[in-house]
Amino acid sequence: MTLNAIPEKQNQPKFIRLLRARSETYRCAVHWQIVQLIFTVLVPVGCAITGLLFTQTRPYVAMIAIAVTLLDIAILDRAVKRQLKIAALICEEFDCQLLDIPWDSFTAGKCLQPETIIKADRHWSSGDSKLVNWYPKVVAWAPMYLARIVCQRTNLWYDATLREKYGSFLLSGALLITIMFVVAGLVVNLSVDDFVVTIFAPCAPLLSWALRDFFKQRDAADAQKMARSEAESLWELAITGGCCQDECARRSREFQNTIFQRRVSNPLIFPLIYNWLRAGMEVDMNLGAEDLLRKAGITIVASPPS
Repeated sequence: MTLNAIPEKQNQPKFIRLLRARSETYRCAVHWQIVQLIFTVLVPVGCAITGLLFTQTRPYVAMIAIAVTLLDIAILDRAVKRQLKIAALICEEFDCQLLDIPWDSFTAGKCLQPETIIKADRHWSSGDSKLVNWYPKVVAWAPMYLARIVCQRTNLWYDATLREKYGSFLLSGALLITIMFVVAGLVVNLSVDDFVVTIFAPCAPLLSWALRDFFKQRDAADAQKMARSEAESLWELAITGGCCQDECARRSREFQNTIFQRRVSNPLIFPLIYNWLRAGMEVDMNLGAEDLLRKAGITIVASPPS
């Protein structure tokens, strides 16, 4: 007999509805991110190519690069952050209801209006196959106060690992593109002035965007790893009897605050790269949770209900 209903509850219609709303909201944020990517990466790259081929356009290339940087800061970045806040609130509602964690209005403010969730859910059209079994099914074999810690620790591990990999990939790609254009400028023997106007000015928004996201991703991953370390310390206390259930619940609420704040402030991950990294990481996540329970002496009899 399982000791909590997390694996079964997470696949109930009300929780899948929240996950659909969350996914749709993130998809809207991704749309803004794509627009941001076009203006901060593709437009400058296109300008660089144009400047290399048509010398008379080079004075305008620098002007476009500056305009793109201002557009990104004033409009595009703000639009992405608004969507991230909504998605974080939906995730918080999902976790609080599923993991039996009280809502903290001091940290998260008020819950979203139901119409916001209903609208996002209604627009989601990609099915539920990637939404079921959100947390590892094996947590069913642990008491609720332990299963909650495993889910939160898993959340922190997954996010930190994903962001570390993505940040490195992003910066490497931006540097590679910049180096390619520098080499191209050397090949056509640009003067110093033309090099600045045609190569460095257009590449500046690209490098700025990549460096900004790289450091944001790295800072977010470091913060998640610190919180994960605390969660692992709490886990050791809990399984050795050094932490009562009420104290574990209180500490879990503190971890949830960290998770929520990271969700609000963390930059998005480009979906193609996320999908590429996701499959292998989900396998590791589930096996890691199972290993954690087994090392704690918790018997996993069979696959819990899904």
